[in-house]
Amino acid sequence: MPKKRVLMLMLEVGFGHKAPANAVKEAMEAQYPGRFRIDVVDFAREVGALADDKVIKNGWDLALAFPLSARIGYLWMELNRRNLSYIDVIYKDFIEKGMAYIAEKKPDLIFATHALCLYIAGRARRELGVVAPVVAYVVDPFDGYSLWADENADKILVATEQSRKRLIDHGIADSKILRTGFPINNSFFDVKKSAAQIAEELGLVPGRPTLLVSAGGQGIGKVFSFVEAAHRLQLPLNIVTVAGKNQRTKTRMERLAEGKSETRLVPLGYVTNMNELIRACDVVVGKSGASTFMEAVFMERPVILTEWATYNDWYIINFALDNDVGWYCPSVISFLGTLRKLIEPGALDPFASRIAALGMKPGADEVASFLAGLAVRGQPAPPHDRSASQPNIR
Repeated sequence: MPKKRVLMLMLEVGFGHKAPANAVKEAMEAQYPGRFRIDVVDFAREVGALADDKVIKNGWDLALAFPLSARIGYLWMELNRRNLSYIDVIYKDFIEKGMAYIAEKKPDLIFATHALCLYIAGRARRELGVVAPVVAYVVDPFDGYSLWADENADKILVATEQSRKRLIDHGIADSKILRTGFPINNSFFDVKKSAAQIAEELGLVPGRPTLLVSAGGQGIGKVFSFVEAAHRLQLPLNIVTVAGKNQRTKTRMERLAEGKSETRLVPLGYVTNMNELIRACDVVVGKSGASTFMEAVFMERPVILTEWATYNDWYIINFALDNDVGWYCPSVISFLGTLRKLIEPGALDPFASRIAALGMKPGADEVASFLAGLAVRGQPAPPHDRSASQPNIR
């Protein structure tokens, strides 16, 4: 029997769209070895829409550096949610090439983790007669803005009730929405070292609270200036900074670490062991982003969120504050004030139980199971029963 072909479409802006797709792919391959051909593609680059690809990716870097531009763009989409024709003009080349690519590949299932990819897949179905079921995962865990609310999707998967309600508010029928766990790679939870071992390898000072500071793969953010202030004040903390691919930020933190301070600073660049770093820390610090926040939740670590690019990030901040599982510190004054509170004995003790009470679970296996059934049947599947055993894929 030939393998069913699953086409997973994403755009590699940051890591928040690629990581969930890869997590689901690996879960499908582990659950059903040899049954599927699964391609995770950086869609615009893959189809040769290089100018549009550059615009999208440079636009994301611009949004991180100048968040106001992203917020205006978000509000524009929401105000024009009944008429998305402007997208056809802005991304004309990408849309045309993307639709043709889908039609040529003839997948048995399309899975999108970026709203623009979902839009193109939906148009390919409507205009080119593509028959493959289209499923999207809303990787913004508490949002469901207008571009995600695509009626051409067979199913739209979400992590929370907040996202479900946002999609319904945008006109999506509740029957098209399925709540699942958030897809994160299962290997993320396979940490073989103890927190004490990891801390010793990093050279952390025992008995002090440890902050893990990250600004995503781009390493762009004001949080690093906050670290400089904490270092100057010599707060009794361990701070591990992750600069991602930003060599300038890494060098900046390395120079800071050379200075004398009671604050123990460990500067890192691009890392592949964020799971170990989160396990060894007490608090995760950085921009409000889905991947960082969900990883912290799954490891039962509180967060300090220092900035947000657009409103889907703002929903994350609101969730953290409403559920008392973190802090929002947009200024150096609020950041330092929070650090002074959390170094007090017992200040961090309540957070693990609060985060556990949220009941949020990882969902790569659950999503993989749903997609596998849909790819085989060729039509939308009934809601997944989390208590049931894995389906028998024939």
